[in-house]
Amino acid sequence: MDYEYSVIGSVFCDAETLSAYSAISNSLFTYKDYSFALRKFGDRLSVSLCDESDNGQEYCKKIPEAYVAEVCKQLSEKFACTVSMRKGYEVYGNANVFNGGSDYEVIEEKWYDVEFDNGVQKR
Repeated sequence: MDYEYSVIGSVFCDAETLSAYSAISNSLFTYKDYSFALRKFGDRLSVSLCDESDNGQEYCKKIPEAYVAEVCKQLSEKFACTVSMRKGYEVYGNANVFNGGSDYEVIEEKWYDVEFDNGVQKR
């Protein structure tokens, strides 16, 4: 079995802010010793925890959920919009399929979700 940890999110900002980020390939937001990449993705900005080392999975695994919530809140206040973030993992393994074979797919997942709108927590 393989574990895949991630910290990701979305910033649902206005068109003006979004167009400003379309010219930037990657922008960083830092909280404590953690850096988050912000980049345009469709009609929103995507947020992802980034690590320059080869140990990104451990980096995602060890960040406290309270930090994820605080980053979400700060981004929501900064952009004056709704921001949602989640931290979690997916476990990949062999799953039995109907015809008796097996597929390598997600067999378990666990997520911590948080959402803020203009600095006020929604969930």
